[in-house]
Amino acid sequence: MRELTLLEAVREALAEEMERDPRVVLLGEDVGRLGGVFRATEGLLDRFGSDRVVDTPMAELSIAGMAVGLAMRGLRPVAEIQFADFIHAAADHLIGEAARIRYRTASDWSCPMVLRTAYGGGFRGGPYHSQSVEAYYAHVPGLKVVAPSLPADAKGLLTAAIRDPDPVIFLEHKLTYRKVRGPVPEGEHLEEIGQARVVREGDAVTLVTWGMMLQESLAAARQLAEEGIECEVLDLRTLLPLDRPALLASVRRTGRLCVVHEDTLTMGLGAEIAALVCESVFDELLAPPLRVAMADVAGIPVSAPMEDALIPNAERIAAGVRELARRRGGRRAASAAYDAGIPAASSVVSVALPEDHLRSVVAAVAEACRAHPACNASFSWDGVHCHEAVRVDLDLGPLSPPRGDGTFTVVDYGSGSSLLGLPAVRPGQTAALRVGAVHQGQAMLALSVDHRAVDGAEAGRFLAFVKRRLEENA
Repeated sequence: MRELTLLEAVREALAEEMERDPRVVLLGEDVGRLGGVFRATEGLLDRFGSDRVVDTPMAELSIAGMAVGLAMRGLRPVAEIQFADFIHAAADHLIGEAARIRYRTASDWSCPMVLRTAYGGGFRGGPYHSQSVEAYYAHVPGLKVVAPSLPADAKGLLTAAIRDPDPVIFLEHKLTYRKVRGPVPEGEHLEEIGQARVVREGDAVTLVTWGMMLQESLAAARQLAEEGIECEVLDLRTLLPLDRPALLASVRRTGRLCVVHEDTLTMGLGAEIAALVCESVFDELLAPPLRVAMADVAGIPVSAPMEDALIPNAERIAAGVRELARRRGGRRAASAAYDAGIPAASSVVSVALPEDHLRSVVAAVAEACRAHPACNASFSWDGVHCHEAVRVDLDLGPLSPPRGDGTFTVVDYGSGSSLLGLPAVRPGQTAALRVGAVHQGQAMLALSVDHRAVDGAEAGRFLAFVKRRLEENA
């Protein structure tokens, strides 16, 4: 598939919809002869003429008002506000009229318009060309607020916005215009408004973000993966309405939430997302939600170093997630890690191990759990339930306790720990493995099992499997 920049994807969506539907008209400051301040509409005046690509005066209130009127008279206007900083001048028509038309007419009238605008910092635009305005307009029932992060989404969501029967604020982060490239389908391409997307899978922390912060979050996730912290990155794509099912499903998988946005912290959209998660899946949280956002300052400074210091980046996101991964303060984390009522039996074997063995031990244990499902199960008096998935929980000591949602636990306190220690079988599991300190290239592996679910012979086979895999791969 061919690759486009996000700007090229926006231009292609506009051109294809204008070709398909003669009701689609463009209006805004310099959208015609100049092709827009960022050249998003370049070439469209020559192709479709001045009746459909209309240069307007520098009057944002008028631009929005004309778009509302055109929409109510049967056209499909796409209005451009050059910079999101200037959109507030049009708020009366957007909030007071466009957003309320369907509601106050009991659906007798609708307002199918799109207002595109460039938002966000990092552009060296200073305090008057760098605002992130999403929280203001995501507060307004009746509006849809879309913020694509990738070129394919920009094309698919803009096409969907133009065809939508209600008003859409379409936010385009100005840094993504030319810095972000990606595959874009040729021809008609639609994405559903209101659907988030998991762009990277993980099980340790859910990173929720949009716009240019997706790139920084993905960079942080790659860095953290090298440290054994696998982040699930969720690109919201649509900020109003929020995709609640996708958000909650991801947090249920990981137990931890970090929201990253470029807007200021206080009253930012991250607060709403954190509140929604706490209201809906509080018992599933392993730690309180974290927000990584811009400090509460009145605007982006003119100084480049100061601007860079304010806007979240991969290093700052990674630092926050490291701390979040260590925290345990949610309701799920408060559940007992030990139950004296579990009748446990233990077996021990010696194995050759290097000092940096943890990743290979986890891989061998995961494979053994699949081969011996009774050790990847939970016991109840109604029977033994073998889990379909294998989730290895790591207990690396007091500073890095287990997440608590695994199907099997590996305990490894490192080189300063005892040569031999017996792990406790945790509630909801049937087995746990402890790795003793490596001494002269050897270590003791101790397997504890709930002997109501796993007999001694099965425990021995499990240990032998792990030992064989580790020594085969040594």
